[in-house]
Amino acid sequence: MAKDSKDIENIKRAIQKKEHAIERYSDQIKALNDPGINALLEGVLHNEIRHKGELDDQLTRLLP
Repeated sequence: MAKDSKDIENIKRAIQKKEHAIERYSDQIKALNDPGINALLEGVLHNEIRHKGELDDQLTRLLP
């Protein structure tokens, strides 16, 4: 397996993990009624969304 294909597979796995994290944090925000905790979770959620976007960009650059 070439280095680029290994990198692509690793990025795809990382994107899947980010998608699951985004779903989990979104579900927790909906389930909780604590504004303080929800504010923290929303901050983490926004970071996960940003990180997923960065991974998507990196994947786009690596794909032929």
